[in-house]
Amino acid sequence: MGVGSADPRNPVLYVQTAIMKNLITILTVLTITFSTAFASTTPEVLINSADVEVVTVGSLDFFANAAFDASSDNLVFDTTKDISVVQIYNGAGELEFQLPVMSNNVQINKNLFDQGNYKLGFILEGQSQVHFTDVTIR
Repeated sequence: MGVGSADPRNPVLYVQTAIMKNLITILTVLTITFSTAFASTTPEVLINSADVEVVTVGSLDFFANAAFDASSDNLVFDTTKDISVVQIYNGAGELEFQLPVMSNNVQINKNLFDQGNYKLGFILEGQSQVHFTDVTIR
């Protein structure tokens, strides 16, 4: 055995080596986790029109389609999973509306909003996590 090797006959050196291996493993796992988390939270523009802009806050891969129907003034969201509830928060972060949906299609009329910034919180069927989008009404 070389100098500094993890010799089972030297318990102190053996424990120190085991601790260092565990520490390196933990740091590697944390680095990969944070890298993945930051990489997946790149905002994506779902809707961008003269009247409305909707941007994801995180990865919202459950949207099949999102559009603004100017003829009806509706924000239209089609999803791959059923939405249980949509929450509408004002610019101060206060809950203004909570709309039960129970469908994979939701249409929200622009008349519910004044000009400004809002957040839409989508809760999927059978989940408790809220998935947010930023909404700007122009």
